[in-house]
Amino acid sequence: MSLVDLITVASFICVLLAGVMIVVMQDMRRNQPGSRISQRMKDSFAAYGAKGAQGSKLDLDLFKVSRKDNVFTHWTGPRLARLRTVAGANGLRIVIVTALAAELIGLLIVKFLPLPDFSRPLIVVAMPVIGVMQSYRFLLNRFRRRFLDGFPDVIDMIVRAVRAGVPVTQVIGSAASECREPLKSEFQLMADSLQVGLDLDEVLEVAMRRIEIADFSFFCVCLLLQRETGGQLGETLENLSAIVRTRREIRQKTKALTGEARITTKILAAIPVVIMLSMYSLNKSYLFVLFNTEAGHKTLTFGTFSIVMGLIVIGKMSKLDTSR
Repeated sequence: MSLVDLITVASFICVLLAGVMIVVMQDMRRNQPGSRISQRMKDSFAAYGAKGAQGSKLDLDLFKVSRKDNVFTHWTGPRLARLRTVAGANGLRIVIVTALAAELIGLLIVKFLPLPDFSRPLIVVAMPVIGVMQSYRFLLNRFRRRFLDGFPDVIDMIVRAVRAGVPVTQVIGSAASECREPLKSEFQLMADSLQVGLDLDEVLEVAMRRIEIADFSFFCVCLLLQRETGGQLGETLENLSAIVRTRREIRQKTKALTGEARITTKILAAIPVVIMLSMYSLNKSYLFVLFNTEAGHKTLTFGTFSIVMGLIVIGKMSKLDTSR
């Protein structure tokens, strides 16, 4: 077998293995609890979406792909729409400012720290990407936390109004005027959609896809089931309110139980900085061995990489996924 044939066979095997790995990772991602819950919610609304599409020509898809879209805009479009939902008009500005600040920090790291040559372009490219990801995740978590803090009270308000004989379509507008942000904006948008003539199932479907919180999806399913089958809506929503409050208590208890590990992570991150500052004030020549010699450069690089990887592992272990 010639060298060309060997390279061809090796390339084919590498591509085949890469494809198998991608398929396996996608399957693992779909089997995660959050993905399963999201898929079940989408399936629950599939029938309503089909009836809405047949009954009217209104396009309620928030993530519509036009002819001008490409692969990049198709990937960023839903995320930008999600960013506008969780942070409003200032969300994109916050992400851009964070990316610029991360890029500046990366340039300072490359300029002043003794790093190997191959890592410098990686840091310059990776720092703004990490900044965008972290700021986007922070905005999502903040929106979810603020939404879930006031959501049980809104459900209780709806329960009282429904038991008094007020229709749900009117209660949504009243709830928008009584609750605080971000619930106020979301319920006001739902109320405005109902006032212009959209059907309740269409409004709930769009709201569920826009907010993407499991507790709110349960609320939408309760309203649709009651509309289709009848029953005591007040009792159903009261039970849902109790479930939402219990889930919130579990999240708070989880945060309290992992507080020690999170504090440990912060302490471990601060120890190297404190030691180096102490050494700089006591014996500069002893510290500058790390910066002035090639062996010191390698030691400092390896130490920094080890600390960062350790902090990432400890953070993953101490941070439980309670977003569902």
